[in-house]
Amino acid sequence: MMDKLTGFTDYFRKIPAAFLVAIVSVLGLILFLPEETAKTVAVDQFREKYRVYLGPAFLLTVSFLVARLFLFLKHGHTAKQNLKARQQALHQLTPEEKGYLFPYIENQQNSIPVGIDDGIMSGLVAKGITYRASNMGNLLTGFAFNLQPWARAYLEENPSLLDGYVGQPMTPRQKLRSEW
Repeated sequence: MMDKLTGFTDYFRKIPAAFLVAIVSVLGLILFLPEETAKTVAVDQFREKYRVYLGPAFLLTVSFLVARLFLFLKHGHTAKQNLKARQQALHQLTPEEKGYLFPYIENQQNSIPVGIDDGIMSGLVAKGITYRASNMGNLLTGFAFNLQPWARAYLEENPSLLDGYVGQPMTPRQKLRSEW
């Protein structure tokens, strides 16, 4: 019995919200149309014959639609909270992290090559600010890293967040040359 109920709810979860709205609308019209209008659109006899099924179907569909709306609103709220937390991380960058992000904004660079073992870039990836754009790279020229679109938009609106930057990202080859 419980498996059937779970399967039934899974089935309803997969139905698109627009289709649920259509079902609720049609059932609501059939159930609540005035008698004269119901006769005009020829649903009066259907309504009388199947009322015992139409009412519960209407209530069930409305409840699934309300649940879907609740989950949609909850998801939107959670997404806003996550974005706010990520933006707050941009306010707490170290000077070295700011130096790595500076070329993305100031020079409008899309990709920056950095060594795969670079700790600062790995930290920015872990914070969700940058991502490795390609798995193709090598130990001398590094791997391409891009700035997340939300981070680019926020930093372009707030370039002062990069004030006080120190250093810049370097490929492994550049690091070797600077050490000699």
